[in-house]
This record gives sequence, structure tokens and C-alpha cells, in this order.
Amino acid sequence: MPAPSDGTILTEPVSGPSAWTAADFTGESDWVVVLTPEEIDDLETALAAVKARGLALGQLTVADFPLPVLGKTFEAAVQDLEFGRGFTVLRGLPVERWSLEDARLAYWGIALHLGTPVSQNAAGELIAHVKDYGEGEVTESAIRAYRTRSELPFHTDSSDIVGLLCLRQAGEGGVSTLASSMTVHNHLLAHHRELLGLYYRGFVYDRRTEEGSDELPYYRNAVYGYFGGQLSCRFYMTHYIDSAVPKSGIPLSDVEKHALQLFQDVAGMPGHRIEMTLRAGDLQLLNNNVVVHGRSAFRDEPDRRRDLLRLWLNTRYARELPEDFAAFRRGMPRTR
Repeated sequence: MPAPSDGTILTEPVSGPSAWTAADFTGESDWVVVLTPEEIDDLETALAAVKARGLALGQLTVADFPLPVLGKTFEAAVQDLEFGRGFTVLRGLPVERWSLEDARLAYWGIALHLGTPVSQNAAGELIAHVKDYGEGEVTESAIRAYRTRSELPFHTDSSDIVGLLCLRQAGEGGVSTLASSMTVHNHLLAHHRELLGLYYRGFVYDRRTEEGSDELPYYRNAVYGYFGGQLSCRFYMTHYIDSAVPKSGIPLSDVEKHALQLFQDVAGMPGHRIEMTLRAGDLQLLNNNVVVHGRSAFRDEPDRRRDLLRLWLNTRYARELPEDFAAFRRGMPRTR
């Protein structure tokens, strides 16, 4: 399992809006875009037209879902994601009056304006529910993190962009935490330069039973890669690193364990992280190349069961990356 093909390590600090700190923001108004009544009308007009034609989700193209008003807002969001701070929240989607089918259809129309959705799991799901499935905790080696109520450490997903549409908040918890992986790299460069090679070489991750019958149940992926003058990050779930060890037979050294914890500690510094609680109708969008995210554990109540719809996608402005850098960037292969 070789490391990604380009061995270049960036030895200059990253500058620009993607290398943000908490002090760069005065509050949520800096990243929340509240949708106007005209924009919501635009979306619901497109939704009604698609429903009237009886088109299934998989049949839709962007031409079937015209958004002459809201489309400009989505273009601005994509610009922020790809060339700005790397995250945004669109607020006010009327999920409370939509059925689940309507929410999925509207979300799919939105996704087509943002980019190209990709598969998230071995079942080929393009829209997945992030909720407590009652299967156990993230520490259990056969369970994907998005199916648990566990606290999740800082991580990235596989695609360039991850979208989370909040249908319902939890009874308690589920607070989202973000940090700039560019700022983390700058801190590591300044204070722990001797460890950078470990992050560029990467770690071995567990496939969590989603591999095909002819595939290894683990893979190696770099945390950082510097390609075409851009630094990119992929820091997958650290629990998947732990559960890969008995499958791969490749133990983690003490210095690797230290590097993994150090990444979490640096990202979690009060001056580096921001927190947000998604409310029903919020759509959080993150660029995994430049932002890591986590969440606190949550607890459901009978009338408040946390449910978010997740999308993985890549935009038309997606940076060029070697195929061996970001595993499953173009989607998880369907194996079941």
C-alpha cells in the first residue's frame, strides 16, 4: 500500500481565506445565508414542476430543476466552498412542510446545481440519513460513524463536498464543530515540522465491511497532499484507523498515535475551532479539502429524533488530485 505518488511536502504556510481561525469570525452571521421568500418560492416552483411530471430522483438533470433566482445563491456558495473559507450554511429550507420524499427531491435538485453527487456506501446510496440507527457505537468495527449517536472526532468525508440538511434536531447534543485543516497544517509546520512526513504518508483505514469479496478490508490514505500548488486534506475517521490494525496486521507506532492525537488537539484549540448547532431547515456545506468537522454525542427524545440528510458531491471547479490521494472521492463502489 504505497503513499500517494507525489511526495512533495509543503514547507511554507498556507495563506488566504481557507486558513481561517476562530478570530476571523464575529458570529454565525459570517457563514449563515438566510434564504429569502423569493428564493424559497423559486425552489418550491421547481419542486412542484418535477412532481407534476412524475420524474424519479435518479432521472433528474439540472435542466429539469431550473432555479433562476436561487441558482445565483448556490453559485456563490460553491465559490465560497472552493475558493473561500470552505464552508457555509444555507438557512430556511421549509422542511417542516415537506414530506420526506419532497425533502429528498428538493435536496437532489439543489445538489445538481452544486455539483455531481457520488455514492456514499456499498449500497450505492446517494442521499443517506445521518441518525442513530440503534446498531451500536462508532468504536464497533462493523459500524459506519454516520449511523451512530456517538461523539465524532475531527475528520473529513471522502468526496470534496459534504452537505448535511437538518430535518430534525436531537433532543440534546449533536453540536457541529469545524476547523481549518490548512490552519492545522500551518500550526504543525511551525511547531511539529518533524512529524509532517507521517501525515503525508498517511494511515491505514478499515473499510468497515463495505469492501467487495475481491478487495482488501483496509486501505492507506494520506492526510495531506500538495498537488498543483494546492494543499489538500483527507483525514478520515480515526476510529477506522484503530479497527484496521487487526485486519491489516500493521500496528500503529507510538509516534503515529501521537501524531493522530496531535491533529485532534490542534484542530480543537479554542482559537482554531468554531461550533454551530444546525436547526431544522439548515443546509451545512463543507469542503473536505480544507475543513475538518466533528460533532458532540447526541441523545434523541421520542418527539425529537435527530435526522440529517447527507450528500457527497464534487463541484465543476473541483481541484485536480491524483487518484491515489483521496480514496473514494468519486464515490464508494457498490458491492451489495
